[in-house]
Amino acid sequence: MTMQSDLTGDDLFSYVLLLRSGPTARKYILCEGDSDCAVLDPHLEESFCETLPGYGKSSVLDAIKIVEQQQMRDVAALIDRDWGKGQTPIPTVAVQTDHYDIDATVFYSGDVCRRVVYSFCDRATVRLFLQTGGWSSPVEPATLLAFPVGILRKLNHENGWGLRFSDTPFTEVALHDTTGVDLEKTVLSAISRGKKSRLTQSDIPAVVALARSEMKNVGDPSAYCCGHDLNAALSYLMSQKWRARMNRRTLERAMRAAFSCKEIAATKIRAELPVALRCPPEDLYIC
Repeated sequence: MTMQSDLTGDDLFSYVLLLRSGPTARKYILCEGDSDCAVLDPHLEESFCETLPGYGKSSVLDAIKIVEQQQMRDVAALIDRDWGKGQTPIPTVAVQTDHYDIDATVFYSGDVCRRVVYSFCDRATVRLFLQTGGWSSPVEPATLLAFPVGILRKLNHENGWGLRFSDTPFTEVALHDTTGVDLEKTVLSAISRGKKSRLTQSDIPAVVALARSEMKNVGDPSAYCCGHDLNAALSYLMSQKWRARMNRRTLERAMRAAFSCKEIAATKIRAELPVALRCPPEDLYIC
């Protein structure tokens, strides 16, 4: 196969054909990345179904469209819901994540977030922090931090600003009361870290005003929070507020490990994948 960043839909489909020609007949689920596979794999019957990373939404969508055209019955895809950016009709053999992406789905599932936080943090410190802020769960302050970054990601995509909101440094931009981020600092950071930024510091007030206007019209902030931002925000809270030593990547792995049979059973992912693969759920899942 080609380098991951150069993988096309045709490449991915060709690889699926190669696997299907082998001695072991299996079902296949095309995923956007390794993290999606890592979430699904513990719940799948390995001898019956295998996940394959496509390393990008476009390559997975292109490949699954060919699958649908060829009327292949043993291949499906799991794709990020995002906020619907540039979304064309989704093939019938593609399933969207419950939330923005797979890690956001894990983050908002059941009691995963609370269990992980209490496993690594000082329980009394967490409880006092939540009580002081009027929150019932660690999910709430993390969402407040990730939501503005998600809105800025959306605006950046729509307007082609070339800014970098990945790896937003919450230690630098989070408000002291943890109710959000300083938008000016967040945009400035994104400009300085963007390799192809089309904006300068003089554009920051206009970007901030646009973001604030956009945020006012959102009914469900969680819909704009990607998993990386949520886990980066939570790792900031855990490290800076709750007496734990945690970085985003380690936290993401812990969250995926805590995503149990009970949590996946409540997702639409679990219900829709067997339909897309045309198989009974009991054949596909181990629990």
